[in-house]
Amino acid sequence: GAHPITEATRAEERARRAAEYRRERRLFTLSAVLTLPLIAQMLPMLAGEAHAMWLPGWLQWLLATPVQFWVGRRFYVGAWHALRGGGANMDVLVALGTSAAYFYSLAVLLIDAGGHFYFEASAAVITLVRLGKLLETRAKSRTSSAIEQLMALAPATARVERDGEVVEVAAAALKPGDTVVVRAGERIPVDGVVTEGSSGVDEGMLTGESLPVAKAAGDRVYAGTQNLDGLLKLRAEGVGAHTQLMEIVRLTEAAQGSKAPIQH
Repeated sequence: GAHPITEATRAEERARRAAEYRRERRLFTLSAVLTLPLIAQMLPMLAGEAHAMWLPGWLQWLLATPVQFWVGRRFYVGAWHALRGGGANMDVLVALGTSAAYFYSLAVLLIDAGGHFYFEASAAVITLVRLGKLLETRAKSRTSSAIEQLMALAPATARVERDGEVVEVAAAALKPGDTVVVRAGERIPVDGVVTEGSSGVDEGMLTGESLPVAKAAGDRVYAGTQNLDGLLKLRAEGVGAHTQLMEIVRLTEAAQGSKAPIQH
């Protein structure tokens, strides 16, 4: 099922993440709307008043049930997969805790309608965790946008010396050893070594350095940096996916898809 990462697959991933964010936002909105009435009736307790239910038990059950089993479905599915694999994760914790509150309250409703219910506890936990998932999805979307901006720094075409002539080719077609010509104002398409010319190069996208770095024969240059004021000829060494820029992209994507050890 593996396939190479291309611009088309990246576009599909962007569309998938955008759809996922919209779905998370809809579910959180629904969950919040259903949970707010349950939470509102707890406010008098903050003022020291005795707990008085504004909502009858059957209405609390009607509000909490969609939150528990529709909005919270992902926690049950995740818990099942975790337990089936012999592990336990946050989904197990959420499913166990909210189910205890929900089914206890349901039992009280069926046996003693005047008892204490905890439907608001199960609904509030699911709503808050959903909020966390929504924020996480948005953060991942922003990281993906930053990756796309990084990749956009690498030019799509390059000028190469071949058979004594300078021709324009796709940057993806470059090979190590090619002589690449970069004019003033253009971005450098490869990692390589300067063979002719001198210029100042803006390497801020890699190093954060605000001042141009002087480059002359024998100096290394990197894909995505910008040649400012002179003609440079380079011997290509790192091309395509084998550049410093793409290594940063790969590390960012790996960090985005992994978890810090402290999360265990």
